[in-house]
Amino acid sequence: MKKLVHYILLSLTSVAGLLFFMSFPALFTFRGGDSEHLGIKLSAFFKGLAETSTQLIKPSSWQFFEGWFRETVIDRYTYSIEIIFVSLLFTIFIGSLIAYAFMHLSYSHRSKVKHFLNFFEGLPDLLIIFMIQMVLFTLYREFHIRIVTMYGLAGKEPLIFPMIINSILPSLFLAQFLIKIMEEEFEKHYILLGQAKGLSKMQLLFTHLTRNIVPIVSIHFKTIIYLVLTNLVLVEHMFILDGYIQELYNLMMEQGASPASILFYVGVFMLPVFIVERLVTFFGKNAGKARGLNI
Repeated sequence: MKKLVHYILLSLTSVAGLLFFMSFPALFTFRGGDSEHLGIKLSAFFKGLAETSTQLIKPSSWQFFEGWFRETVIDRYTYSIEIIFVSLLFTIFIGSLIAYAFMHLSYSHRSKVKHFLNFFEGLPDLLIIFMIQMVLFTLYREFHIRIVTMYGLAGKEPLIFPMIINSILPSLFLAQFLIKIMEEEFEKHYILLGQAKGLSKMQLLFTHLTRNIVPIVSIHFKTIIYLVLTNLVLVEHMFILDGYIQELYNLMMEQGASPASILFYVGVFMLPVFIVERLVTFFGKNAGKARGLNI
C-alpha cells in the first residue's frame, strides 16, 4: 500500500511538473509596449496554467499516437535508447576498470588519482564535452586524423562515439563511488582475515569484496542512470545527432503543442529507463538480503 501511494504521488508530481514547465514562460512579460525590461505577471502564469491543465484533460488533445508511430520518430527513439543502454555498459566497464586499477596502486599514487577524479568531477559536463570536441577538431584540421565519426550526416548517425562521450563523466563518478566503497570495505575484518590466510589482493577483490559491494552499488546505480540520461541531451545537441531529444524539442517548439502529447512522448522515453532502474534496485535489495545486509 505504501509503494502504491508512493507511485501515485510520483505520477501526480510528474504531471504537475510538466504543467508548471509549460506555463512558466507566461510568468514573464515585457513592461509596457516597447520596453526591453522583463517583469513578472502572476495572473498570466495562473491563466496559462489553467489553460494548459484544461488542454491536458481534453479528449481531442489525446490523438497523438499516429504521430508517434511514424518511422522517423521510431528511428529516433530506438537510436537514443540504444545510446543510453550501451553508454551504461561503457560506464560500468570504464568505472570498474578505474576502480580496480586504483586498488592495485601504491598508497603514494592513490592520492594523485583521487585529485584527478575530483578535478574532473568539479568541471561542468558541457565544458568537458566541448573540450573533447575541440581536441577532435584540432586533430582533424591540423593532422587530418579523424578518430571517429562525430556528426550525423546523410541519414547515418554515429554510434560508438556518442556512446563513449556519453559515458565518460558517469564512469568517473562511478569510479569515485566504487573507490570509496572499496576502501571502506578493505578495512573490514573478513578482508584482514583473508590477508592473514595469505590470500592475494586479486582474490580478495574479485572473490570476496566484489560480492559484498554489488548490493550497495546496485541500490545507488540510479544516479548513474540519470547522469547518462542528462548527458544525452548535451551530446545529441552538440554533435547534431538526429535522436529522440530532437523529436521532443521539435514537439515542444510547436505552437499550441498538446500537454498530453508531450507527457506521452516523455513517458514513453522514460519508461525503459525507469524499468531498468527498478530492476537494478530490486536485484540490489535481494542480493543484499541474501548476504545479510540491511539496505
